[in-house]
Amino acid sequence: MRCRREAPNLTTRPNIIEIIWHDLGDWLSCYHRPDVPSPCLQAFADEAVVFENHFGTAPLCSPSRASLKTGRYPQSNGILGLTHRGWRYREGEKDMPLFLREAGYETFLCGTQHERHDLSELTYRHVFEKQPVPAGRTADMAVEFLSARASQAQPFFLSVGFHEVHRPYGTHYDPVVAERLMVPGFLPDEPIVRKDMATFYECIRKTDAAVGRILDALRHADFADHTLVYFTSDHGPEFPRAKATLYAPGIKVALIMKCTGLFAPGTRVSELTSHVDVLPTLLEAAGVPIGEEIQGRSFLRLLTGGEYEPRDAIFAQDTWHGGEYEPMRCVRTRRHGYIRNYLPGWPVQMAGTYVQRYGEEFINSHFAHPRPAEGLYDLEADPWERHNLAGNPECRDIQQKLSDRLDAWLKQVDDPILQGPVPCADPAKVGQNCVWAKFPPHDPTKGNIRFGIVKTEDYVEQPL
Repeated sequence: MRCRREAPNLTTRPNIIEIIWHDLGDWLSCYHRPDVPSPCLQAFADEAVVFENHFGTAPLCSPSRASLKTGRYPQSNGILGLTHRGWRYREGEKDMPLFLREAGYETFLCGTQHERHDLSELTYRHVFEKQPVPAGRTADMAVEFLSARASQAQPFFLSVGFHEVHRPYGTHYDPVVAERLMVPGFLPDEPIVRKDMATFYECIRKTDAAVGRILDALRHADFADHTLVYFTSDHGPEFPRAKATLYAPGIKVALIMKCTGLFAPGTRVSELTSHVDVLPTLLEAAGVPIGEEIQGRSFLRLLTGGEYEPRDAIFAQDTWHGGEYEPMRCVRTRRHGYIRNYLPGWPVQMAGTYVQRYGEEFINSHFAHPRPAEGLYDLEADPWERHNLAGNPECRDIQQKLSDRLDAWLKQVDDPILQGPVPCADPAKVGQNCVWAKFPPHDPTKGNIRFGIVKTEDYVEQPL
């Protein structure tokens, strides 16, 4: 049976601490990536619950974070693109800090958030820093807060937002790391990719150390035993076929959760979970009723041994990424992934930072391939989603089943794409400054469409 929606009988409401990174995906050693230097989060994972199949709702920052904070999909809460490009919550939307404030929590923001561009609309009671700062400064603020919070009875919610590990990564890296790291199957194993990944790893190492300071401070706090801490990210890293795509490297993210005495340490959860599920889980842990407007499902009883009906699918979308229209929707089960492209024929979107670093010739040779209207992937046989099975007669039934499942979800969330192309939030903020263009010859009947990258901006991503 599906988990009942009333709250469990907890003796005290836990404090809640969120630690969230930009653009990490699940690139940590505790996610079967032993080459990634993340010892502090590995130690945290060893005494926490690791969700092995957790997904964001979008491959870009604001929509995925907004789902985390509202328990609702982007089509429903209104944030279908980046907030600094004009996207805002629909009127009346409530987010995590507001829900918890109304339940008696004191709420704090420390560092980066990307759900509201107009900072006057933030619903936190206290905001320590309104602009992105380096990881060390973010850790300083969080440690100062934890040190000053001793012996206060009122429960709190603290969001610690790191700007890292967003690009640009810089140029510093360890050549030994570059030589030994494991290039995932969705990227070409070439020297420039290894060097670039090594700069990413260096950012992870530094930010992991900053998180370690926060976790150490919490460990010594007198309220540590009744505090629920979770670590996550918004979407995948800024590499080709990751961020800005609905393949797994774009939407699969880390979720690690610890609550002493409530969750069994060292547990690994294989069930499918989504960012929309996090808010209802926290509300249930805090004894707060879960309203019918919440589209996610609490997984608290999955962690505490109660009745729980696992998800059989997760859903995600992309509509406006940056200033470019990129309408895609997807459904993923444990076995299959299905992606629908509403503007087929164009390659996956490319970010200006790594286009500048890798060079246009490299990008064109590896990624200038038109995408089909539908993509179907066997995730067991093809985990990197390189072999499209859509149109294969042997897969006709599963393709139709997933297409129908996606259609049902679009209706459930009242997706505006059902009415046609989705207009941009602000016409003055359209344009990514790094886009594909078609160049002759491009006769679609002969399959010889040729693409090239057009850049109009310096992205400060230096050569390696």
